[in-house]
Amino acid sequence: MKKILVTGGSGKAGKATIKKLLEKNYKVFNVDIEPTSEFDVPFTRVDLESFGETMEAVTKIDDRNKGIDAIIHQAAIPADGLYPNHKTFRINTLSTYNVFQCAEIMKINNIVWASSETV
Repeated sequence: MKKILVTGGSGKAGKATIKKLLEKNYKVFNVDIEPTSEFDVPFTRVDLESFGETMEAVTKIDDRNKGIDAIIHQAAIPADGLYPNHKTFRINTLSTYNVFQCAEIMKINNIVWASSETV
């Protein structure tokens, strides 16, 4: 069974992704700042702005499950005016960089970077 880590799995796009992955019988891990009660999948609370937190979470999930086959990165702050534009840009850029760095270090070669119209 393929094991997929989804960042932002508690958001609208992330939940839709998790639903499809579960329908295809993938083992799914949700990494986000808030859990979702819609699915019975392992959840890890992570601030992706922190490289240390991100690396620790990815390493633990990888170790406990004998590998991660892919990461689908959907975590982002939408550009909806909740935060100033420069803060939204910084958070999204740094979080994406940290996810890609962790994937490289952990030798997770399959990564999908998805976005929504509000990012």
